[in-house]
Amino acid sequence: MRSGALIAPCLLASLSVAGLAAAQTAQPPAGQTQSPTSGHTAHTTPTPTHSGTAPHTASPSASGKASPAPGSSATQPAGPAESPVSGASPSGTSAGKAPAVAPHKKLTRPQQIAALADQLAQAKTPEDAQMLEARLEALRAAGLSPTTQLLLRRAQKDSQADKPDDAVEDLSDALALQPDSAILWRSRAQMRLAAGDFKAAITDLGEALQREGRDAKSWGLLSTVEDQRKDGPAALKAWQKVLELNPMADKNHKHLDALHIKAFGQPT
Repeated sequence: MRSGALIAPCLLASLSVAGLAAAQTAQPPAGQTQSPTSGHTAHTTPTPTHSGTAPHTASPSASGKASPAPGSSATQPAGPAESPVSGASPSGTSAGKAPAVAPHKKLTRPQQIAALADQLAQAKTPEDAQMLEARLEALRAAGLSPTTQLLLRRAQKDSQADKPDDAVEDLSDALALQPDSAILWRSRAQMRLAAGDFKAAITDLGEALQREGRDAKSWGLLSTVEDQRKDGPAALKAWQKVLELNPMADKNHKHLDALHIKAFGQPT
C-alpha cells in the first residue's frame, strides 16, 4: 500500500502535489476503480443510496484542495443553501409539514361580555337565555376586587334583612373603590328602588347603562322603576329595549302587552 493511502478524507485538503501525482499513477485492476480519497479499490458497480442516486465524489485538484463535483453548491453563487428535499426550508423543515399556526389571542373580559351579549340576542329558548345571563353576571362580577365583592355581599345581606338604606351605604363605599363598574351602579339602583328613592335609582341606572348599554338587566330594572313611577311610556320603551337584548325575557310578550295597555290604554 502506497504512502498517503490511509490519510482520512477530512485531511484530503492537505495532500501535497507530489503525493497527489503518486496516487494518480496507480492503475487499479480490471473491473475495479481506485477511490481518490481512500486508496482502496472499489467495484465499479455503485452502491445505491437512500435517494436512489449515486453520490457525487469530489476529486482533488492540483492545488491539493478538493474540487467540487458538477452541480454542487460550491459552483453556484453565494446564497442560502437549499435542502435536498424538495420544498424544504434551509432550516431542515420536512417537506409537506404545515407551518405552525399562532394561537388565538385570549379575549379580554369586556370582549367576552360583548360576545355573550351577541349570543343572548340570538337565544332561541328561555333556558339558553338564562344560562347566558348567568355567565354574563359572573363575568361582570369577576371584575370586582375582593374588597368590593365583600361590600357587595354585605349589601345583599342588608337587603335581605330589609335594610335598604344600609345596603345603599355599602354600595356607595364599593363605588368609591370602583366607580367604573356598571354592575355596582345597577346594584345600588336596585337598593334605592327598594328604599323608595325612584329618582336616585334612575340616576344610578343612567350611570350603569352609560358604562354597559347592552345590559338587559339594567334596562329591565329601569322599566320597573318607571312603571312604579307611573310613567307608562317610559316603562314600555325600556322593556322594548330589553326584548332587543334578550328576546326570551318575555317570549310571549305578555308583559309587553300589559305595559302597552298601561301606557296607551286598552285597544278598542
